[in-house]
Amino acid sequence: NWYVLKMDRDDPSLKVSAGWTMCQLTNQRLEEPVVGDQLGRFYTRTAVMQYIVDGERKAHFKHLKSMKDTKELKIAKAKSSTELGDHPLGWVCPVTGKSANGNRAFFMVWGCGCLVSEEAFTQLGKASCPSCGKMIDAELNEVIRMVPPESEWKSQHNNMIERNAVLKARRKAQKRAKKASKKEGDKKPNKVSKAKAKNLKKDKIGKIAVKKRRMTDIEKEIQENLKKAKSSRVFSSMFISEEERKNDSRNQQVAFISTKPRSMNALM
Repeated sequence: NWYVLKMDRDDPSLKVSAGWTMCQLTNQRLEEPVVGDQLGRFYTRTAVMQYIVDGERKAHFKHLKSMKDTKELKIAKAKSSTELGDHPLGWVCPVTGKSANGNRAFFMVWGCGCLVSEEAFTQLGKASCPSCGKMIDAELNEVIRMVPPESEWKSQHNNMIERNAVLKARRKAQKRAKKASKKEGDKKPNKVSKAKAKNLKKDKIGKIAVKKRRMTDIEKEIQENLKKAKSSRVFSSMFISEEERKNDSRNQQVAFISTKPRSMNALM
């Protein structure tokens, strides 16, 4: 093992340190990008992806059903050695600068993925991430201890179940809200279109009525002239039959009215 070569075999922290430096799926050295799960374990991201694609379900990793069950970690690295027994990969707390070598407690913030020491939380509190400042969701209990001692395994597992239940309930609520919003959005256009169609119909009827009322002075004059002409004897005689003309002396006079000038009538 590459790590054993760096450590004294009698070192009591060997097992703990291995949990900080080796992928729990492959037992190989961790390679970036590194992800963590809700039980406080570290993995090489590509190893988890391969595990999920293969469909194999190992007893200790049944909770890894998709990449959503892991969080990619934001890990600070030391530019130089800070103390004896430093993390072989140079991992340190971004706030205190202390090494993540297994000798002190480190936590992952599930919401942002930052890896931060317990000392940083003690100094700055747990309302927000000490590293990036993102607010911590208290209901989700987002602060997860990495590589916890055996005495905390059960509580870590219970926290994972509760956290997943809350997340599932939130996803369902979001889907319901989205579905309701979509239905409401589908109804609104119909209402608008019906109202619009109704208004258009009213406008059309109104325009027709206005158009009928809009008669020019010439049209009025024509109408008046026609009305006068219909009431006159000359105009009405046009609609009397030949038989009626012969019998009606009045119509006979009308029949012999000449349209020629008077001078011409005198000559005839």
